Amino acid sequence: GVIAAITVLTLITKYQKEQTVTRLKKAYTTIAQTTQLAIRDNGPITIWELGENGTGIAAKDFFEKYLKPYLSISRDCGLETTGSCEFKYGFLNSNITSNYFSNNYYRFYLQDGTFITISVYNQNARKYVEAYVDINGQKKPNKLGRDIFFFRYYLIGTHSLVDGKFLPNNNFQSISDLLSDSLTQSCNKNSIGQAGLSCATVIMKSGWTIPDGYPW
Repeated sequence: GVIAAITVLTLITKYQKEQTVTRLKKAYTTIAQTTQLAIRDNGPITIWELGENGTGIAAKDFFEKYLKPYLSISRDCGLETTGSCEFKYGFLNSNITSNYFSNNYYRFYLQDGTFITISVYNQNARKYVEAYVDINGQKKPNKLGRDIFFFRYYLIGTHSLVDGKFLPNNNFQSISDLLSDSLTQSCNKNSIGQAGLSCATVIMKSGWTIPDGYPW
């Protein structure tokens, strides 16, 4: 009976990990593909209008012009922060934070239930969009590295190799560093601050799998 219980638990965990990777890859691909379509219709990213630094209006404008035309949206929450538009999340080493994001973040649902919130930043010639992707919407655990993953839509001024790309956080780091507890925002429960922000990079760099050592 004990062996059977362990086997069932192992199979459940394996299934959960596979579903997590499948949903994450689909969400990533969906957002990443908007880049070329937006460039086709709006010209090179260097001439895109990004609005003011980190304001809700900027996020709204970016979403409506450069994302919404190329996505299948089931619900456009806009700047709403309550009810099904409340974005709950916690770090790997903390409790869930309810409605962490202010109305500087624009929120929307894809047709498959993926919940995304974005904010635009324009700082010292660097322009990028922060995106938090919840692959199962309001369902638990609402935690970074489990069902919520952090990306940046790099626009201008970060590095020529990533400008114009949608990539997970800390993409320049190695998998071993990302799984260690010595890196800020690493995929480790003992990370130096904001544990779990780089878990999407670990999965992506591991060939879209959840590797050994991943803090599940």
